[in-house]
Amino acid sequence: MARSKVNKLGDLLKQTLGRDVDVVRDETSLLTAPGEHYGSVMLALKVKIKRKSREEDLDLVAKLIPANEMLRVAFDIPVTFKKEVFAYTEMIPALVQLQKEHGVPESLYQDRLFPRCYGARLNLDENKNDVNEDAVLLFENLKVQGYFTEDRLVGFDEHATRVILKDLARFHAVPIALKLLKPAEFEEKVRPCTVFNKGLEQLPAEVGLAFHNSIMEGAKDIPDLEPYLQRLQRVVDDALVRPYVQRHSPNEPWGTVTHADFWVSNTMVLKDKSGRTVSNKIVDLQLMRYWSCCCDLVFFLFTSVVNDVLEERFEEFLKLYHETFLDTLRYFGVDMDLFGWDRFVAELDEVAPTEVYHVLVMLKPICTERGKVTNTAEEFQDSDWSRKDLLGPNHRRKLRDTVLGLVKRGWI
Repeated sequence: MARSKVNKLGDLLKQTLGRDVDVVRDETSLLTAPGEHYGSVMLALKVKIKRKSREEDLDLVAKLIPANEMLRVAFDIPVTFKKEVFAYTEMIPALVQLQKEHGVPESLYQDRLFPRCYGARLNLDENKNDVNEDAVLLFENLKVQGYFTEDRLVGFDEHATRVILKDLARFHAVPIALKLLKPAEFEEKVRPCTVFNKGLEQLPAEVGLAFHNSIMEGAKDIPDLEPYLQRLQRVVDDALVRPYVQRHSPNEPWGTVTHADFWVSNTMVLKDKSGRTVSNKIVDLQLMRYWSCCCDLVFFLFTSVVNDVLEERFEEFLKLYHETFLDTLRYFGVDMDLFGWDRFVAELDEVAPTEVYHVLVMLKPICTERGKVTNTAEEFQDSDWSRKDLLGPNHRRKLRDTVLGLVKRGWI
């Protein structure tokens, strides 16, 4: 059964708010709906704290390990939760410190890309390094500030895409600067966030096959894709032999911390009164890997941007990402010739085909019809991922447009 309380909440808050903090009271409620989040239990947490004689209300989110054992296996929780805790307690502070040393404006500090973290732990015993039921990450509640998760069945418009691409470029560029300037610190403070974690291969075979088979089963029902079925079959066949998660070390200097799962549901946006996106926060860092920055870029564009917008603005989006990437690196005095446009395009063209399977296989959970999954994460069954009735016209439309876009660019 999922926990509804965070044990020793006051001790957790003392990590960031100071030793004089006392919790007066706290209330929790489940934050996410069935079928929308599997990798953790997310609780909305309203807390009243007291410091000296002053009381203050905090709206927070507590991220806990999944209650369901199958989901703990699927998301390799002993490894992935530890990676995310390390990211907030070690990696992000190290990147911010580098930025401070090089005079980067505070508004561009790396911690601004993510929700504020109020505390993180693996368990209640500081002398142990294992993940157990008391593991928790505590964040500001972005929803009460107006941030929201975009509809995964719709995707991002042009304005949102531009805001997110700038943040993605900064997310990638600052670790590269640390790698080039302080390689030993990079190995100590960043590399542990990118260690290999297992995934769906640990689940019953029918689950993995349902994801894998969704590509060709969907494509065969789409007349416009008939000329490309042989190419697609080669992509899926190759993925069985060379899984993308086991890709070779990246071409340098493009290797960096990648999110490795950067799609609609793993970033939150804020819009102004006119409906234009003005801010973005990156969430869910548990799957990060040391890959080429182009992996995240390709995955985000083809899973999460409205396809018509992507088709019309593709070149502009690439240039915006690259320009922001360069602007970020300039603060650190690194050799900019290493990251010129021609070299970037060459890296993109080499990496993109290796990311195609990741894009196409993830269209299954992204395009699962709303309301088809009714079990909570706690009651999760493998059929919630393997049933044949989960996909419909949204998946066929997205698969069609995505494949045609990838074919056009020579990546399939």
